[in-house]
Amino acid sequence: MVIAYHGRHHLSNTIGGNDLRYHRCVSGTHVDADAGPEPPDAPGRLGLVEAFVNSLHMPEGPDLLATPDAARAWLQHQGFHTPRLSPGERDDLVELREALRDLLEGNAGHQVAARTVHAVMQRLNASALETVISPAGAELVARGSGVAAFTGELTAAIVIATTDGTWQRLKVCRNDSCRWAFYDGSKNGRRTWCSMRSCGCQSKARAYRARKRETSAVSA
Repeated sequence: MVIAYHGRHHLSNTIGGNDLRYHRCVSGTHVDADAGPEPPDAPGRLGLVEAFVNSLHMPEGPDLLATPDAARAWLQHQGFHTPRLSPGERDDLVELREALRDLLEGNAGHQVAARTVHAVMQRLNASALETVISPAGAELVARGSGVAAFTGELTAAIVIATTDGTWQRLKVCRNDSCRWAFYDGSKNGRRTWCSMRSCGCQSKARAYRARKRETSAVSA
């Protein structure tokens, strides 16, 4: 199954319709007009995992899976025809999305709870996958339709990304109020913010203000 993935757009990177990647960020006592390149989209089929986790714009943005109808529309937009989606199926999708978000914290070096791993395994292990052999090689193909095809494609994407080394670079933003999924395309693979022009700059500004307060308290 070959899918064209959609949905990568960070609301916190937008002001009045203008992309914040060009927005100047106050960091300390100076203005940082070039905080480094924005992370690239996750490659290949891993893009579906990234888009799925980012279907919720935290902390106050829209949830694209907020209702069964909204979730069905999102699945269809990703290429998975779903004539009907029950409230229970929608709830399962949301629980899987948030479990995957927690799981991605492990790629940034954080401890992942056993219940998180269990939640992901419980929902993805039943996926129907087939190995298709062709002159071009072997490919994992998700079987079924609708939600079943979607979870199967998620599973295949994770398996393929794990073997080709890209899975470890899909992370969630270190900012607890953001937790946006992003692909770390840096050379050393140590990026921690979804955007240095938003979350990274905010963190630097908070740290600077904290240091100023400490300095003022000592001087007093």
